[in-house]
Amino acid sequence: MYSKKLIKKAHKATLYNEKTILKSNRGVCFYCGYQFNPHKEYFLNWVDFKSPQGKTLLCPLCYADAVIGSASQLPITKRSFLRKCSFHWFGGYSRISNNFPIEALKVNYIEVD
Repeated sequence: MYSKKLIKKAHKATLYNEKTILKSNRGVCFYCGYQFNPHKEYFLNWVDFKSPQGKTLLCPLCYADAVIGSASQLPITKRSFLRKCSFHWFGGYSRISNNFPIEALKVNYIEVD
């Protein structure tokens, strides 16, 4: 149903995606399935600050770098598309692939002297 080319395009859309995310009214993580409005999300965690290509958004729920924005023009509202991306990039080992419920994961930060 979805070509390998489209799935590769989806993966590329998760990297250095700051401009696309900021143009989007919806983001979705193809690891955990979390959907959110990037303009209303309390905290957005970006990485790749030094890259000339731009920053990469981590999922606000699971912290995976698997977020695609709606401005990418990819079918991010189609669960079948997200599952295909998840199977391809995570080998069937993801919250979507395993049909786990979408829930907040507790992250423990430690401070090192």
